[in-house]
Amino acid sequence: MQTEDTSLPIRITGRHFAVTGAMEEFLRRKIAKVHLQYPRIVEVHAIFDIEKYRHVAEMILRCTNHITIKAGFESNDMYASIDQTVDRIARKMRKHHTSLMRKGLPRRHSVRTGPMELREKFGRKL
Repeated sequence: MQTEDTSLPIRITGRHFAVTGAMEEFLRRKIAKVHLQYPRIVEVHAIFDIEKYRHVAEMILRCTNHITIKAGFESNDMYASIDQTVDRIARKMRKHHTSLMRKGLPRRHSVRTGPMELREKFGRKL
C-alpha cells in the first residue's frame, strides 16, 4: 500500500459543457484515495455529460495486466454523480482484488472428499 500520492494521468472530457477547475480537483482528490488503496491504476478517463437535468459521470480505469474497469452514474448533481461513480469503481476494484487473492489460496478439503492423506490420517474409509 502506498503512503503518498504519485502523479496519475487523468483525462477529463466534458460533453455539452466546460469542466470547471473545482470539478477537476474534486475528481482528482477522489481518485487519489482509490489510487492509494489500489496502486495498479495506469490511466483514468473521466467523461462528464449534461443533458437537461441529467448529469452523467462515466469513468474508465486502465490497470496493469490489461484490466479495464468501467463505471457510471446519473443524477441531478454532477458532484453526486462523480462521488457515486468513484464508489462503484472502488467496489469493482475491491471485488477484482478479492477474486485474485482467492485464486491463490489452497482449497479446503473435507475428510470425506479430501485427498487420500487426510482420509488415512483420520482413519475414515469410504
